[in-house]
Amino acid sequence: MHPADIATDAATALNPADVSNRLEPMLVRLPRPLAAELRNLARRTRVRQSDYLREAVADLLAKYGHRPSDRSTM
Repeated sequence: MHPADIATDAATALNPADVSNRLEPMLVRLPRPLAAELRNLARRTRVRQSDYLREAVADLLAKYGHRPSDRSTM
């Protein structure tokens, strides 16, 4: 376990309300052309790729009516 993970886990144990704000790690595989375009967009705009991916997932869930009620994790 990484030391930063231990510190985060200890802080969460002190404040259980923060558990819902933690991000869950996921592995996303993209075709090379999409990955390249996402990387280029992130470099041009200085917005993290992960931020764009979270936005895309939120938009997709909203489109199909399955959007979580709390946007604080974005």
